[in-house]
Amino acid sequence: MSKLHVTQTEGYLKSKLDGRIDMSDYAHHSDPQQVKKAFLTRALAALAVSQMTEEPIEELAKSVTDGAQDGGIDLVYFGPSDRTLYLVQTKWHEDGHGSIELGEVLKFIDGVKKVLDDDIASLNSRIQAKRPDIESALFDANANFVLVIAHTGQEDLSAEVQAALDSYVTSQNDTSDLMFVRVLKQGDLHKAVAAGLAGAPVSAEVQLYGWGQVKEPHFGVYGQVCAADVASWMKANGSRLFDKNLRQFLGTSQVNQDIVDTLLKRPEDFWYFNNGITVVASGVAKKPIGGNSTESGIFECTGFCVVNGAQTVGSIFAAATQNPDSVQKAMVPVRIISSEKSPSAFASEVTRFTNTQNAIEKRDFVALDPEQERIRQELHIEGVEYAYKSGASSGSAAKRFDLTEATVALACSNSDVSLAVQAKREIGKLWEDLSKTPYKQLFNGGVSGPYVWQAVQALRAVDQALSSESKKYTGRDGLICVHGNRFIEWAVLSALGLESGKTFTSVEGQIPSLVHTTIAKLLTAVKLGYADSYPASLFKNLGKCKVLSSKM
Repeated sequence: MSKLHVTQTEGYLKSKLDGRIDMSDYAHHSDPQQVKKAFLTRALAALAVSQMTEEPIEELAKSVTDGAQDGGIDLVYFGPSDRTLYLVQTKWHEDGHGSIELGEVLKFIDGVKKVLDDDIASLNSRIQAKRPDIESALFDANANFVLVIAHTGQEDLSAEVQAALDSYVTSQNDTSDLMFVRVLKQGDLHKAVAAGLAGAPVSAEVQLYGWGQVKEPHFGVYGQVCAADVASWMKANGSRLFDKNLRQFLGTSQVNQDIVDTLLKRPEDFWYFNNGITVVASGVAKKPIGGNSTESGIFECTGFCVVNGAQTVGSIFAAATQNPDSVQKAMVPVRIISSEKSPSAFASEVTRFTNTQNAIEKRDFVALDPEQERIRQELHIEGVEYAYKSGASSGSAAKRFDLTEATVALACSNSDVSLAVQAKREIGKLWEDLSKTPYKQLFNGGVSGPYVWQAVQALRAVDQALSSESKKYTGRDGLICVHGNRFIEWAVLSALGLESGKTFTSVEGQIPSLVHTTIAKLLTAVKLGYADSYPASLFKNLGKCKVLSSKM
């Protein structure tokens, strides 16, 4: 069926994208077969990304970058909802056999490196036109990057090609998973074509354990689902699983990483710790197998959409790629609500109300620490407002700050660079346990309210100087200024010596020159030691930041 699948894929791409792909560089080409192959290669890139995003394939045609001097990158697309930059390389095999050659992948990796360094001047005008998309990802510390390899062959990537991709991705993921590889071959692409990618509803068979049901006023079933089954939902359907949700999967975040950690370290406890998943389906029917036993039941669901729990689903999928055996041990609370016999607005109401509950975050528990109230009272006497509780802020911004700003200021004022790195990497970890370090290094009986205010004022002045100074830099140097902000703040605040008793007013005048010299030293140190490290990852790596701190 290999050739047939390729032919059907070709027909689909022509019907969807004929006249929508820029082929102006082939306008006077003498070989129609080469023109056809170029069109299909480009269209294939749009098809691949349409499988992973909610962007219509026709719109993705505008993101094709294939052509001379493309750096091996055939399409560039930034998905704002999931904050992901997709970089695609494709290969059209007319006979349905083959894969991607090592030389092609190495060229692709070199092109990706240029994109991540914001050094695309040598690449073609199509890629340069995507600079806004590229920089939206590069200047976002929480953005993800997906390298997509798509080809119409049946064969897997060779061991050497896979090794080259794995080696590069591992080098960029030294602190957290921000880069991923997705390989789509003939079967995956034909499946997308068969589904039409035109709003075809998602269907799923769900095996519920310990299930029950609610019949009135709206039908629904609930129970436990094996986490490995949940991972398979996302593997099969991608972001289409969340079409009616308020949010797509947001990728790496503090909360999502906690979910992944629980799945990998304590899978048996996952059911107790997780709030679960809510699904709305247009139809829900139990299969006869299992009879009336509530121990286990298999339900056929059409129009299947996760309306609450997208982060749980995505995190389960991420954990399953790391350790499928561990995820197999976890169970997830799930409820499936049928909208089949409900008013048309009901499904939307379920989505809205299940996503508007007040969430308790780690920072909210800081309100339990009496030291926070002491600091607030000490500052209140001086006419400064410290809002350590969420939503407690009021008054003039000039003499007001909150817990986050205080935490960053104290972390960057501390002689221990690890606190500043943690503030950059995942600030919530600094509030995780109020009884021990690192929280106690920042907030303890020896930290006075006036000192916290001195640190906050100094941080604000450094930020202002950094914002001004960083405008002088572009490309990779500009990215270092952006992603290295906490490190630069730490280096400058450490040099100011607030911990030794100096006041902000006594050192304020030193800040602009200190920021200038710190950036210059940092750029030199990074070029000498970590020229190949992506800046967003580099400044979350404690080991590397300790080395850099010795150069300051």
